[in-house]
This record gives sequence, C-alpha cells and structure tokens, in this order.
Amino acid sequence: MTKTTFHVTKSALQFENLLLRYSGTPRAEFHRNMIDYFFQNNIQIHPQLLIRKIYDPNYIKKTETEQIYLDDFRREQLEKAAKEKGCGIGIILFQAMISYSVAIAPEILGNRDFARLFGLDEEE
Repeated sequence: MTKTTFHVTKSALQFENLLLRYSGTPRAEFHRNMIDYFFQNNIQIHPQLLIRKIYDPNYIKKTETEQIYLDDFRREQLEKAAKEKGCGIGIILFQAMISYSVAIAPEILGNRDFARLFGLDEEE
C-alpha cells in the first residue's frame, strides 16, 4: 500500500463526507470501492476535468486535497488508464469519486433527500 493524494472540489469532498457519515463506511473502503466502480462500469472522464489551463472558463478549480492508500493492483490500473486518457491518476480518482458518490447516494440518503441535496423536486 502506498499513500498518495489527489485534488477535489470543496463540494465533492463535502458530498463524500456526508455519504461516509450516513453509511458508516470507512474512508479507505469507500476509496477502494470508488476505484473498482470506475473500472467495472467503464466510466469516462468528463471533458472539463481534462482542462489544465487555469484561465479557461471551464476549468474546475480543485481546492481540497484527499489522501488515499493504493494497493499495487489499483495503482497499476490507475497508471495505465491515466496514460491511455492523457491525464494524471488524480483526475481519474476525482472522476471515480464523483461517479461512485452519485451512484450510491440515492441508496444511502434515500431518493427524497438525494433530490433535495441537488435542489430537485421529488416529481422531477
């Protein structure tokens, strides 16, 4: 296991922390699950996450740092995918975190609270 960090938005980190609090899932398990979910579901990187020029109006500013422990297998998966997609593993980890969080949130929070979280009416 090796320790690394990746950058996320403040709201993404708050969302992750909310899910961890309600689910009781340890952070390390959540991180393993998000990586596995990313690869098992062939998740694509959102184009805005690939923007590197800070002055680009579509650049996503990631102000928070998340620490993660990677086993050799997952690190190799991430490095291979990063090379294929032309980005760093941090971008893949951020996309994995967002995708997995959105996928599990309705089950953890319930559809009603999930809709409220994103400002949606229940009927939508």
